[in-house]
Amino acid sequence: MACDQYGVPASGNQPESSGGQSIGFDNLNRHRLRKKLPLLGVLAWLAALLAGYVVGLAWFQAQIYPQYSFADLIVPRLIDATIVSWLIYFCSSIGSFLNVVAWRLPRGESIGGRSRCPRCACTLNSRDNVPVLGWISLGGRCRFCSLPISRRYPIVEALVGISLTVVGVCEIYSLSLPGQIMHWHGGPLWAPHVTPILLGILTYHAVLLSTLWGMALIRIDGARLPNGLTVFAALAAIVPMLAFPTLMIVPWQTTRPSLWSPHGLYFDAVMRVVTALVAAALFGRVLAKGLCPSADLKLNPLGSGTARLVDLIVMLSIPAILIGWQSMPALVIASAILAFLTRPLLNWIPINDGPKGQIAARGAMESFSFALPLATTLHLALWRMLWSDPYWPSDQSSRNVIIAAAAGVLLVPLFLRQRVAVAGPTPVAQDDADPQPAITESTAIESAGDSADELPQDHGDGESDHGDHRGQHSPGA
Repeated sequence: MACDQYGVPASGNQPESSGGQSIGFDNLNRHRLRKKLPLLGVLAWLAALLAGYVVGLAWFQAQIYPQYSFADLIVPRLIDATIVSWLIYFCSSIGSFLNVVAWRLPRGESIGGRSRCPRCACTLNSRDNVPVLGWISLGGRCRFCSLPISRRYPIVEALVGISLTVVGVCEIYSLSLPGQIMHWHGGPLWAPHVTPILLGILTYHAVLLSTLWGMALIRIDGARLPNGLTVFAALAAIVPMLAFPTLMIVPWQTTRPSLWSPHGLYFDAVMRVVTALVAAALFGRVLAKGLCPSADLKLNPLGSGTARLVDLIVMLSIPAILIGWQSMPALVIASAILAFLTRPLLNWIPINDGPKGQIAARGAMESFSFALPLATTLHLALWRMLWSDPYWPSDQSSRNVIIAAAAGVLLVPLFLRQRVAVAGPTPVAQDDADPQPAITESTAIESAGDSADELPQDHGDGESDHGDHRGQHSPGA
């Protein structure tokens, strides 16, 4: 008897008895339930996590602070859970959009319009576009053509969502910004403290951090940063700070002036931007020895190595403008360490087929690009604590601390070339069983020393890194 994909007898072959139809519908319902079990499990886990936070923390705090009853503390913890839930959804939606950016911009495609499956060109349903949960609900396959969807997309959505949420919570609850007036956090009745100025600062940080994530997602595929994205980053980073100097947060001087406040300091804002761009260019040139050693601005200004150096400087400019040039040496060192520590996670993210072919392996440039937004997230979240530490380079620390950290950056290229080269031979994990041509140790080490997009582009019609033919990707594309 012919059956469809749900096990229901095909038309023309259905038994006449009502009992046979009942069995077919029972099979259909059981199949649908099995497909929804992963989604239901995740939703149940999230609900239990939120309920545990609200009820558990309220009960625990009621034991510590006898002046507050359990009922008094339920509402503040519900506010916390509501804010975090909304931020996670909104910020992971930004991650879903950045998946589109990373796929379309390197190919010269427009990022406007509804999401579609590039395999069958079907426009996706709204429920399938819910970040992470949509992928889980579909079982990692397109609803229309049933072809696999790379795990890259829920991973990116979750990473970007968590990154932006952490920054949002820390700033909304007055935990992270240097010089920010703190409201009371000593008791259990903490609450968000939102002002128009704070919303402006948070929006500025979120836009630039999202832009940095978009650049990182493009660079981890070995593709050049599109000119349009570079122009957008420049406008989004520079224009708001020049128009609204309060966004500086910290001054451009080596030592913080007495009673310094950024309000209305338009000339200082210009100097803040200029010093940040100079620092980005300087550190980019130092890192070029390990990330793109073939770069030569004088003898080969149009070469691929020089192009990667320009991309590196553009990416470094974003955190330099965000946090100030004084802390950039420490951020570069932290990014290099995270590049080594997060290498297994990066290997778990499949490589998109490039517009001119597919890179064979990710090297030092890709690892550092991936680590840079992670390090920037941590710095923004811990900014006040780091800023107050005399051993962290900043406008609060001594000049010797800044000089020592800048000297430490000189060792980063050697660290990246050696440490990432050791991890390089591990091929990117595959989603399916189809094998990929072996990556030799020499190839991996070569790509670790320089960016992998310098490899010959001869895989344009081959298979993607996750086992399926060219074109397997997220519904967000």
